[in-house]
Amino acid sequence: MAEIIDAFGEIYMAYYKGEPSNHNLERDDGLIQESADAHYYFRAYEEWQKNEQDAIKEVKGKILDIGLGAGRHTLYLQNKGHDVTGIDTSQLSLEVARLRGVKKCMLMNLHKLDFPDNSFDTVLMLGQNLGLGNMAVMRSYLSKIYDITTSDGIIIGEARDPSGTTNPEHLAYYERNRKKGLPIGLVKVRIGFQGKVGEWFDLFLMDQELLEEIVAPTGWKVSKNYYSEQGMYITILTK
Repeated sequence: MAEIIDAFGEIYMAYYKGEPSNHNLERDDGLIQESADAHYYFRAYEEWQKNEQDAIKEVKGKILDIGLGAGRHTLYLQNKGHDVTGIDTSQLSLEVARLRGVKKCMLMNLHKLDFPDNSFDTVLMLGQNLGLGNMAVMRSYLSKIYDITTSDGIIIGEARDPSGTTNPEHLAYYERNRKKGLPIGLVKVRIGFQGKVGEWFDLFLMDQELLEEIVAPTGWKVSKNYYSEQGMYITILTK
C-alpha cells in the first residue's frame, strides 16, 4: 500500500525548490493522468485562461480564497491592493504560499469554515474547488459561505461540465455512475507523487442545470458564466 502524504503540498514545495514535481491524478477506476510538472499552480496572470482573467475582475471588497494552493490567485489580487485571506488544508501549501509572499493565510477546512457572519464580500473557489464533495456536501458549505459573506456577497467558482468530453474512458465512467444511480460527474480521485499518494477525495463535475439545482436551496443563484475549453467554466454566484 502506498504511503499517504500531503500530496499537493509536497508537489508545490518541490516545484518551488526547483526539484522534479511531475505527478499524476488517479481516478478510482484505475485511470491515471500524468502531469510533467506543477507549473500550472504557479502561473502568472498572463498565463491564465482568458475566462479566468475575465472572471477575476468581478472581485470586490474583502476576499476569501478557498483552496489557496501555491497562492497564485491570492498573490495576484494582493499585488493589486485587495484585502485577501487564503485558506487551505495543507500546511505545506501554506508554507509555499508564504514563501512566495502571501501575507494572510491560515490552515482551515472548507467543510469547517470558522469566520464570523458577513466577513467577506467575495469568495474564490477556483481550480474546480466549487465541486469538492457530493450534492449534500456542496449544499452544506455553500450555505455556510452564504452566512460568512455580506448581503451582496459573491462566489467566483470553477467547475467542469462532464459533457465536454468525447474520451471513451470518461464516458464509460459516467455510464458506470449512471447505472449505480449516481450523478454521472461524481468522481473519486487522488494525487500521486514520487510513489506516494494523497487521500481520495470527491470531485463533482456538473452541467449548468445541475449546478442551479444544487445551489437553489442555499440562497445562491447563478448570475453569469465564463466558459473555457473541455467543459471548464467559471460561474459567478450571487444572493
